[in-house]
Amino acid sequence: MTANTSDDLNRRPDLGALVRSALDFSARLKLQVAERDGDTIAEMARLVAGVFERGGKLLLCGNGGSAADAQHLATELTIRYRSSVERQALPAIALTADTCALTAGANDLGYDDVFRRLVEAYGRPGDAVLGLSTSGNSENVRRALCYARQHNLHTLALLGGDGGRIAAEADLSVVVPYSGGADRVQECHIAVGHVLIDCIERILGYCPPHC
Repeated sequence: MTANTSDDLNRRPDLGALVRSALDFSARLKLQVAERDGDTIAEMARLVAGVFERGGKLLLCGNGGSAADAQHLATELTIRYRSSVERQALPAIALTADTCALTAGANDLGYDDVFRRLVEAYGRPGDAVLGLSTSGNSENVRRALCYARQHNLHTLALLGGDGGRIAAEADLSVVVPYSGGADRVQECHIAVGHVLIDCIERILGYCPPHC
């Protein structure tokens, strides 16, 4: 192994500056989302809370990191968001979690239709579907929302860039105005998801104003 020379060390990136720059940009992007879409997020919360109050469910879908976010948010609704808030389980299903259904759907129907098929299986009129896509153009998410709209389910979306093709299929959407990479968009999506759950709990009366 060759020892590092002083020139090698001087050419190394300033990782501290990189960290500060990345976190600063992420924070400013979240502030943009708050200013542009704060009212939309509140409206989403009221819609989903109403779905739950009427005995309906929330279905979530996305690909890759967005699949992880779908499962993350579904779990916080079904199990718990904050340990300080005791409440009943809220019915949320991540359509990304069943590997048998996903692989069978991709093999038998084509990957573009895997989420649409699961919405057909689990969704009922009055339920809600939340699609996550950092590009706004994930075709399997778009088809799921399109099917949902045609069958009287509410459609919600967390998107990036200019919203892509999915924006037209969503009753309500939050679009992170960034197309430079999925990472910063996903950071905003999970923050929006957490605020959404917090609002839902408050609307349903599970969280006092001071918590």
